[in-house]
Amino acid sequence: MHGSRGLLKGAAVMTVFSLLGKLLGVLLRLFLSSRIGSEGLGLYQLIMSVYGLFATLSTAGLTVAVSRLAAEKAERCFSDGVRTLHASLPLGLGVSLAATAALWGFAPFLAETAVGDAATAPALRILAYSMPFMAAAACFKGWFIARRQVLRSASASLFEQCVKFAVMAFFLTFVMGNTNNPAVLCKGIVLGVTVGEASSFCYLLLAYLLLQGRQKKKEFHPTETFGYSFRTLAAVTAPMGLSVMVTSLLHTAENLLIPGAFEKYGGDRATALSEFGVIRGMVIPLLFFPFAFLQSLVAVMIPEISRLGAAHGLKARDAQIGKILSLAALFGIGTGGLFFFLPASIGEAFYPGEHTASALRILALVTPMMYVQTICDGLLKAVDGQKYTLRYSIYNSVLRLGVIFTLIPLTGAKGYLLLLTLSNTAEFLLCYYRLKKYAAFSAGGLKGTLFSLFCCIPAGLAAEGVSSLPFLTVPMARAGAGTAVYLVLFLLFTRPLYKGLLPRRGEGRAA
Repeated sequence: MHGSRGLLKGAAVMTVFSLLGKLLGVLLRLFLSSRIGSEGLGLYQLIMSVYGLFATLSTAGLTVAVSRLAAEKAERCFSDGVRTLHASLPLGLGVSLAATAALWGFAPFLAETAVGDAATAPALRILAYSMPFMAAAACFKGWFIARRQVLRSASASLFEQCVKFAVMAFFLTFVMGNTNNPAVLCKGIVLGVTVGEASSFCYLLLAYLLLQGRQKKKEFHPTETFGYSFRTLAAVTAPMGLSVMVTSLLHTAENLLIPGAFEKYGGDRATALSEFGVIRGMVIPLLFFPFAFLQSLVAVMIPEISRLGAAHGLKARDAQIGKILSLAALFGIGTGGLFFFLPASIGEAFYPGEHTASALRILALVTPMMYVQTICDGLLKAVDGQKYTLRYSIYNSVLRLGVIFTLIPLTGAKGYLLLLTLSNTAEFLLCYYRLKKYAAFSAGGLKGTLFSLFCCIPAGLAAEGVSSLPFLTVPMARAGAGTAVYLVLFLLFTRPLYKGLLPRRGEGRAA
């Protein structure tokens, strides 16, 4: 049993690759914003919103369900864990092929009505071909996470990002270098997405076959039939998939409605797409760039929490949950403080001239709640509380849709920023309250939160001072110097908090 140290080690491995992948993602968005502009980026976000709905249908719940069930079953019988993977592949491929057919067939209708540009239909059809690759890759990722071989799934994601970047850059620079038509350029972008998904599947399949070749000595004697494994997996995947599907459907509706609401406020479609592109395509990805560690923690903690509860009881499991939430809160507060004190420096470093500072500062206030809420969502699934994540997502989306119809047409981008603030705060409170019902944990409480917030102030003020030094004339230099000073001081000030949360030597083996 790896315990706390195994959990953090797995998260650390995924974090390194996730950070590299996110860095590539940021560089890709910089390239795209310079090549297609904020208006083109807004159109691309609308295409990806439609695609995201069908992609969610193809993969909803697969990685989580496979990782959780394979981890539990492999503890009793290794072959039953393997059978879970085998059962997941036809399930995922069946659903994904249906999603492929639906997106391909309805592409013209969706391009005209949802995206608002009939010329984007070919881009949607190109994306349809990625669904089966994505579903199969999700199954393999779940298996590798369950076996604590996170390096394979993490490196596959990085490989996918590299392929996407290379293909997009090739098409936008050489094949489509003589056009600035956003709809045409989006075809080159989505070609990169589809080829990237196919490459990720090939990478994971090869990794699995090589691993199985080295484990030939292990005889395959499952205690479960294929049909039983398939039904068990479907029973776990269905509620998770439904939750993600409903959430994705509502979020897709939001993303498609927001540019229209912006247009009602300003009266211009191009400006509306540009504002939407800045917030959704620039500010929010930048704000979530540091989320790589917590995202990795969510991925590895579900099978680990399940193992811990089965092997050592609820008390040990709940203590681990408390530590994870405390680390998430500390990390979220530190990240929020960084963007609150250095929004102009960071925004100009990545997106010069796009005026992202005000949006970054506003959303920085809810960054801790967004981060902890995501962790709470993953933990609820780990303790079999996924039905509540569906309920709260519906509540939250109803709130968001109401604001989109009523407030944004009157206030524009300011109303959208207020919407993000209110909805993320509400969902955080609901998820945290429900998790407290499932697990008797202590997550530091008000005292630790106030102490962390207090530590942000001197660190942030010092970072502001350093970033405004007159000899730092390059935006990236100002952002880098300010960030370095902030992180050093914040980590120094909060050492009493995170020192008690990290596992001590030998703790993981004792677990």
